[in-house]
Amino acid sequence: MIQYSIIVPAHNEASNIEKLVATFIERLSDDIVDVLVEVIIVENGSTDGTLEACRRLEQRFPTLVRMCTIPRGSYGEAIKRGMLESRGTHLSILECDFLDSAFVRTSIAMFRAGKAEFIVGSKRHPQSVDRRPLKRRLLTALYNRVFLHVCLGYPGTDTHGLKSIETSVAKRLCEIAITSDEVFQTEIVLLAWRLGITIEEVPVEILEIRNPTVTVFRRLPKVLNTVRALRRSLMRFPKLSPQLPSLS
Repeated sequence: MIQYSIIVPAHNEASNIEKLVATFIERLSDDIVDVLVEVIIVENGSTDGTLEACRRLEQRFPTLVRMCTIPRGSYGEAIKRGMLESRGTHLSILECDFLDSAFVRTSIAMFRAGKAEFIVGSKRHPQSVDRRPLKRRLLTALYNRVFLHVCLGYPGTDTHGLKSIETSVAKRLCEIAITSDEVFQTEIVLLAWRLGITIEEVPVEILEIRNPTVTVFRRLPKVLNTVRALRRSLMRFPKLSPQLPSLS
């Protein structure tokens, strides 16, 4: 029987997290509600009222919402903490401004059918609808096609964003990962691929509802460091024959 956890990292989200999370929970369909055991919000290093807002959500949904907090603002450490805290058999990692119940529903169905151990919501899936600004879409294409595919041999189309994972797999990946911060989300996908874990990619529909906190030009220098860190991580495990994650 599936028991499901949803993880939401939260950094400086005081102005919108209560409304977004409450609306998401209240509109969940029965097929999700029937298996959902917890929504874990991981506040990380916020300097506004995010921590207090998360506590109010705990009080509003006492049997469902569980809050964790870490002192440093780090997306990677936040989702790692959420995965390690998860009590479900399976989990989804969502974004505060991308609480996609359709992705969760699809993931649950795929897990039930035994189609995957790790599911990536790919912005570059042929059926995805990506309404982000052109610069953001080009950076995604450059990062995944050039740096990950050419430099590291990864055959998938995306590693950032929404993910669903068997919890036992997620915790194992947390144990062996060596990176932190934003690159961690890419490392766990690449480690899963290198270890032969079954990965499926599914389409998503994404619209950027606010400006990113880091500009495209500020991200580019970090990419080279990211590739070096990922190469160090993958060197610990023997190469398997390339296998393209299935595009569902």
